[in-house]
Amino acid sequence: MSKKKGYRAMLNQDGSVKCWRVDISLGGKRFTPTCVTEDVAIATVASLKDQHERGIALIPTAGSRGITIKEAFEQCYNDPEIGWMNTDHGKKQKYYAQSFYNFWGAKTPLTSITKKMWYEYTAQFQATATNNRRASCINKLFNYAVENGTIAPSDKLKIKRAKERLTRLYAFSRADEKGIKDACEQLGYDDLKDFITVLIDTGARAEELLQASARDFQYFSDGSFTLNLYRIKTDTDSNIGLKKRSQEILSRRSNSAKFFMGSYKHYYRRFQHVKKILGKTTDKNWTFHVCRHTCASRMAEAGIPLAKVAAWLGHAPNSPVTSRYIHFYGAGKIDIAKTMDEFDTQLDNSENVIRIAVGDNK
Repeated sequence: MSKKKGYRAMLNQDGSVKCWRVDISLGGKRFTPTCVTEDVAIATVASLKDQHERGIALIPTAGSRGITIKEAFEQCYNDPEIGWMNTDHGKKQKYYAQSFYNFWGAKTPLTSITKKMWYEYTAQFQATATNNRRASCINKLFNYAVENGTIAPSDKLKIKRAKERLTRLYAFSRADEKGIKDACEQLGYDDLKDFITVLIDTGARAEELLQASARDFQYFSDGSFTLNLYRIKTDTDSNIGLKKRSQEILSRRSNSAKFFMGSYKHYYRRFQHVKKILGKTTDKNWTFHVCRHTCASRMAEAGIPLAKVAAWLGHAPNSPVTSRYIHFYGAGKIDIAKTMDEFDTQLDNSENVIRIAVGDNK
């Protein structure tokens, strides 16, 4: 194939095709990534031209091993189609990328990262869930580099997500909630008391509630209203109902620019004082995020279907994360046992005919 097409075949000594080499100049920069197949080479040329036309900064390479970790991240971050730029999700990716630079060095070639190096890096962290998010970030860098022709497909690293252990399987009881409110009143932290109450009622993440304001109310003809919440993790909006006490709290606080004007650190520090009064300073279960678990658990205990609980929390239908939030609550399992006891009684009652399959269906 002619180089005029933007790529050419690289041949073995016997004349067979070894691989395909893209060779194209764009904006005075030369790009020469190696591709396994001709189809990949064609797609790489098209991708490079498309990105150049859209004004995306491309990193020229003399070979597939030239791009550094930092260059790979900046390419990915600055592509508007990825959607990381100037977003909360993008900030987290920057945080993960910075930890890559700190461990390996920003100028380390992307393709020099091996699985052994990856697990040496993650060994310094304990949280499996966070390491999985770091893995998603590095996988994205490699996938993007392959798609835009910066590295060859054969150089792509793929890190598998580790199975996450269920942690923080805790929800606040009514007694816990009352203790928190009493401590807030004792300390004069009325804003924190309102904040935690709304977190428990809505299942919002603390960061999500801190962004909400009266502009996020959606009113209906009967005078009722709901709240639109921006979901940070999924970059989507979701609409939820409000219990009477949360309606009262948010209506009372609706004159401010935001319902809760303090920062996350402001409420976090005050919550530490509350935990100290309650003797929970070292209890890792006592976090703002447990309010979200509490909301999900109470909804499940009220008999609300799991799919609706997931929608309320901003999860996908039948999300395993939703199941994690509610499966540890034992009351529902007790109810199942009671139902089975009642069923056994029906089986023992000769007046009731209950059909149960026995053996095969012949």
